[in-house]
Amino acid sequence: MPPASFIPDRQLTFSPDLAATIGLEEAVLMQFLGPLLPRDSGQWHLLQYQELSQQFPFWSHDQLKGVLASLETLGIIALSGHHNDTGIHIAAAGSTKQTGTQPTSANPSTGHQPIDWVPTEAVFEMLQMNHGIDRQFAIRQLQDFEAGTLEHSRDSRFRQHVLAAWRHQQRHHQAFDVSTPPPFDQDWQPSLDAMEIMARSGVDEEFIDSVRPEFILYWRERGGPPREVNSKFIGWVRSRWTRFQAGLGHSTEPRPMTAGWQPSEQVFEVLAMSGIERDYALGRLPEFRVFWCDAGELQTSWNSKFLQHVKHQWRWDQGRQHDNDQRRGSAGDKRRTRDLGIADILGNTGWAD
Repeated sequence: MPPASFIPDRQLTFSPDLAATIGLEEAVLMQFLGPLLPRDSGQWHLLQYQELSQQFPFWSHDQLKGVLASLETLGIIALSGHHNDTGIHIAAAGSTKQTGTQPTSANPSTGHQPIDWVPTEAVFEMLQMNHGIDRQFAIRQLQDFEAGTLEHSRDSRFRQHVLAAWRHQQRHHQAFDVSTPPPFDQDWQPSLDAMEIMARSGVDEEFIDSVRPEFILYWRERGGPPREVNSKFIGWVRSRWTRFQAGLGHSTEPRPMTAGWQPSEQVFEVLAMSGIERDYALGRLPEFRVFWCDAGELQTSWNSKFLQHVKHQWRWDQGRQHDNDQRRGSAGDKRRTRDLGIADILGNTGWAD
């Protein structure tokens, strides 16, 4: 038997371009309906469901109705409200707008709405493919849907009903809520993620806090913070940290502390930004040199080490001074480090960290 005998005599044809535009099922049915649509405005064609079933035996009665409703939704054909169980009137979309005529039907619909009505599978597939709406969500919308008496348009109206419910849910979903950004004032702080990134880059936390006011002032004078405020702050800190490290004479080769070592001028400038005077820093220098000469350790930047030491000692002195002032009941009675007893001084070893 030749292979050609396996090919049936009757074949369906459709336009691939049309199928890519409106869908495969719609293109197959439209290829059949095209010659049947009246050319004159205001005219309708009575389409028999029996005829459709003969042409498309692979579609059920409800599936045929679903594809017709889909073509109407796409604005390709118009379906009349006058129909019965045997057929429906169709026309080209737009051909009935001027006259507004509707065909008469010898056996009009009784208008009875079945209680157990459900959309065709074509509606669920269209909602899933075109809008990503799952079947369960669509089914839940049936309880609020008014099917009405026009059976032929139920699928189309139900699809619009589901789309409206879906868009309403998306607008009220918490993922779409826009949180109010924190105020950009002197109390603004970078996010924890930004702080972690800068810490991994070796940037000192105290240095970050020292350049923060300058960053805030810079952007406030330009109307407000940038959209990527944390990313901008990271770049701001890194550029200034690089210049700071270069000014401190940071070297890749570790060196020991010497008895005549002196900090650079940049150290005193940075300390002044924190309110620490030059004389106070110089007063901490002898004990710093003695400790690290005895320790014999090597450092790539003694300037950075001395800067941390002075700031630590400053905070420690301020804390003790505050406690003593409270005990005396006088805020003006300033106590200096040299006023402390020898036991207090020897008990404080945190400055060596």
